[in-house]
Amino acid sequence: MSNHPTKEKIVRNSSGLISTQAPRERALLGEMVTDTRPPKPGTQTEIIEETPTDNLEELAGLAEAAGASVVGQVSQKRAQPDGATLFGSGKVAEIAEMVQEQAIEVFIVDRDLSPAQGRNLESKLKCRVIDRTELILDIFARRAQTKQAKLQVELAQLRYQLPRLKRMWSHLERQGGGSIGLRGPGETQLETDKSLARERIALLEKQLASIRRQKDVEQAGRAEFDLGALVGYTNVGKSALLNALSRPTGDGVLEADMLFATLGATTRKVELGGGRTVLMSDTVGLVRRLPHNLVESFHSTLAEVQNADFLLWAVNAADLEMEDKLRAVREVLDELEVGGKPHLLVLNQCDLLGDERRAELSHRYPDAVFTSALTGEGLNDLKEAIFKLLDEQAETVALELPAVSENTGKILARIAEHGRILAQDWANEGDGTDPLLCVQARLARRWWELAGIEPFLEKVS
Repeated sequence: MSNHPTKEKIVRNSSGLISTQAPRERALLGEMVTDTRPPKPGTQTEIIEETPTDNLEELAGLAEAAGASVVGQVSQKRAQPDGATLFGSGKVAEIAEMVQEQAIEVFIVDRDLSPAQGRNLESKLKCRVIDRTELILDIFARRAQTKQAKLQVELAQLRYQLPRLKRMWSHLERQGGGSIGLRGPGETQLETDKSLARERIALLEKQLASIRRQKDVEQAGRAEFDLGALVGYTNVGKSALLNALSRPTGDGVLEADMLFATLGATTRKVELGGGRTVLMSDTVGLVRRLPHNLVESFHSTLAEVQNADFLLWAVNAADLEMEDKLRAVREVLDELEVGGKPHLLVLNQCDLLGDERRAELSHRYPDAVFTSALTGEGLNDLKEAIFKLLDEQAETVALELPAVSENTGKILARIAEHGRILAQDWANEGDGTDPLLCVQARLARRWWELAGIEPFLEKVS
């Protein structure tokens, strides 16, 4: 009798009762590292020393988030990947043996596979094979809660699977007999499936366009506030930071120690002090090599980043891979063409830092703000930094407002809400005319009309 682990058909909990939860799939992780250096004379192109890299640690986290149980890792370095199976024939045979011995149910590869590579690997390994993009899409499908997020995930999945169709689209079949008589006698089932998938994609794009129009209306209703967006790597504490900044007035945003806990954009008011209020949006977390289909499908969610007046780049200060993840965030922001927006670097979770690491980061990022959503450290500093950032985008204006006008008070309140009053003085006192209130203020040009000061601009000194 074999001692190898086998899959149980019936899973029982600690009390001996049959569990209603599906068992976690046993997963093996695989990585291909391309070494472009020319081989030394007399050596093979395949490098013998094959040790997993840090990328597999992130892949393991993604696999756990997708509900898998990681039981092993394999890595290979080659001058170039094998066009048919990605890995070399010897490594494929080794992986196949591991799959059989450890009852592996799914082999997860930390790069994108071509349709042919996926089919060939499944044929040789006798288990399911998925790549990085498919894994991330699966996590997004698990996390999606709102109608918009579900539509976006389905659209990304369809775009990814369209060139990989394997007659698996029974869930897309037309209801009723609408297709009878419409197909030509030479049309294959696969062609029919592709046609159905394209029709579904067109429908999803139409529905998402309708949601985007609704979002544009909502965005117009927020035009009287400066809008900021929290961006950063997944699971760096953006939601917890938004909750901490918006207290006590804001409703709590879901915060959890899991990858991609937030898929939709959530917006809350943040009081900066002195009557100044901004809106802050929490956005979907980013990862290295975020699948292009996801970036494209989540365009309406990421539009919060494009519409923002400023960005808060949040990172986990205690993460030793902080710089690499910050670089990945920059790449996605550049892809969205928002990398040049005014921004602040926020070193979150600073309560986990030692004195030496904190000093090192302070020297390396002198303009960054250290924060902790858990302890509240640095939150006031961050609000002051946001205030200063907005102030830098403003202009100094001088106004003469009639003191007897009922609109003067409203204008001053508007300036305080969107800018900063620098000084106030009175003019024309004692000369028999109505006194004028002379005001110097800092206010961004786009708020002049909203604040009601546009009619007084001809009086600017």
